[in-house]
Amino acid sequence: MRYFFPIVLLLTALAVGFYAYLGGLRSPTVALETPAAPVLLAGQPYVGGAREARFGELFRAAKQRLDASTSTGAANSSSSALANIYYSYPTGPQDTLRAFVGLTVADTTAQLPAGWRYRAVPAGRRVVVARLADVSFQLAPAKLETAALDFINKEKLRSQPFYYEQFGPGAGSELRVGVK
Repeated sequence: MRYFFPIVLLLTALAVGFYAYLGGLRSPTVALETPAAPVLLAGQPYVGGAREARFGELFRAAKQRLDASTSTGAANSSSSALANIYYSYPTGPQDTLRAFVGLTVADTTAQLPAGWRYRAVPAGRRVVVARLADVSFQLAPAKLETAALDFINKEKLRSQPFYYEQFGPGAGSELRVGVK
């Protein structure tokens, strides 16, 4: 029993250290912006539940394509990042999610795998942008979403059902939420 408290302290310190290593103690920067250039994505559309296996498969396919382009030194791989667009954001477990999951690309000249297509995130729309550097993509979505929605509420803005997320190697993580 006398070793219980030191063991709990050690495990707690290890957990906090690991959380800090993943970037969990960093805070995102949030700003209201109007992007001047569109973002081009290559990926696959998705309609269904957020917890369905197919949705996770799309993310794995995009990650494998990103890893393959990075390891082969393919053109534009340095600017590629995992990215997705949410056209509808589910508020309950029974809601249908409409999304597009893929990678950012520089142009439309690359040959895409079967089922993949191009989509663009248009420029010129007001968005709340939350950015976070050097944070694991496993922690970033929740931190970015919380920061962006807090900013929207604080500034008394109205969000639109449009979310764009990007998680890139070295590029940091970014969330854009359309606002009126």
